[in-house]
Order: sequence, then structure tokens, then C-alpha cells
Amino acid sequence: MRRTRTVETSAGRTGTDRAVSDVLAFVLVFAIVIGSVMLLSMTGFQAMTDYSDGEQLRNSERAMEALTENFNDVLRYDGIDKRRGELSLREGTFVADPDGTTLEIELDTGAGTAPADASPVTLGEFAYTTGSDRIVYEGGGVVRSAENGGSVVLKRPQLACDEGNESVLITVPSVQANNGSIQSSGTLEVMMNETDRKTQIESGVDEVTVTADTNYGNAWNATFERSGWERDTAGATPKATCGESTGSDLRVVITVVETNVRY
Repeated sequence: MRRTRTVETSAGRTGTDRAVSDVLAFVLVFAIVIGSVMLLSMTGFQAMTDYSDGEQLRNSERAMEALTENFNDVLRYDGIDKRRGELSLREGTFVADPDGTTLEIELDTGAGTAPADASPVTLGEFAYTTGSDRIVYEGGGVVRSAENGGSVVLKRPQLACDEGNESVLITVPSVQANNGSIQSSGTLEVMMNETDRKTQIESGVDEVTVTADTNYGNAWNATFERSGWERDTAGATPKATCGESTGSDLRVVITVVETNVRY
């Protein structure tokens, strides 16, 4: 008669116990690996995507600010009537709009209040959109806006109120462009041409008031505050004055440069 013997291991366990331990260890290791991969996919990959999107947004802001600095030479200098620049779209969208923000500029000379010669000024705009954010050139400045309606000024338009030196300097472009959009992964060439320039110079002005009919209220309020203007906080529409607190005569220079943008 053959007897069946059970082999004892060195730890006093049977041989079949070792097989169970190996299977259990394999299951545990496999579960840890799968769990780590799932955790990484839910957190790590999202973090990497958020970081990449943030870097693309910052690069877009810097690119638009550089393009703005280049284009604003047309505003600053009478002898420059054309500027050209490039913008890397990186799957973003470039769009131009001849409407955008409208500025109303009023001058109080003591004898009454009257609109400036160029008022109202329709600024027009062109914008680069990436994700839910838009980087917008308007009024010679740069604004970042989001889908929720919030906006931040990245580069201020040239609206300077210097009550200490009794002067106001307003220099803005009025951008004309075809209302069209381009989406691409490559580089877009953009050109700005001056078509007309109008300058109004006034002395003995008691007060200057600027009202912005705009979709970028937060950005324009910040522009007024940082440029020396006294902001009117009573209404929802961005509005500010210069000269109200001094009682002195102001020298006012208002320049509106009509431009055409092609791309």
C-alpha cells in the first residue's frame, strides 16, 4: 500500500501553503501596481495638463505684450506708419473685431462741458483665444478675459492723468479689421498700418471725464486707478475724471490713430 506523505517546509508549513502565499503576493503586488497607475492617471496627468495649459497661457500673454509694444510705435511716433509682427497660435484662435470698447471723452472748460473732437472713439480689438481665456489688444493695451466675464489688465492703454504737472495725455488706436478668425498650430503674421491721425490740444481745461462702454469693466477700472484718474464708483460703467481735486487748468492732448490690421 502506497502512503501519501505531506512534505513539511522549514517553517513547519505544508508545501501547499507556499503556493497560496505566492498567489496572494502576486495579487497584492498586481493590485498595488494597478492602483498606482489609476492614482497617477487621475492626479498626476491632470496636474501635468494644468501646468502645460498654464505655461501656454503665460507664453501667449508675453507674445501679445511683445506684439503690442511693437504696434504701439505707430501710436507714439508720427514717422512710423506701419508695423509687422508674428504670433505663434499653437492651436489657438486669432480674431479681429472692429467694434469692442467705446470711449466717451468730455472736456470741462469752465464755460461748460463738451465732447472731445474724436469722441466717441470705437477702439476695435484683436484677440488670441486659448482654452477659456482671451488675450485682447485694445486701446493700445492688453487685457486677459475669461468666460465668466472677469478681466485683468496686463498692459495699460495710454491714458495718463498727471494732476501734479497739470496735464492729461490720451493716445489710443481705432482698429479697423475684417471680422474673421483663424485657428492654426503655426505662426501668424499680423500687420498694422496707420490710415489717419487726429490730435486735439486744449489748454485751460478744468476737468476731463472718460467713460468706457466695454465688456472688460474690471480691466478698465484698474487702468483708470493705476493711471492717476479719480474713478467714479457710483455706477457699473467704468468712468473716471482728472482735474477734479486740483482746481487748476489742465493741458490736454488727445490723439486718436486710425489703423488697419491685416493677417
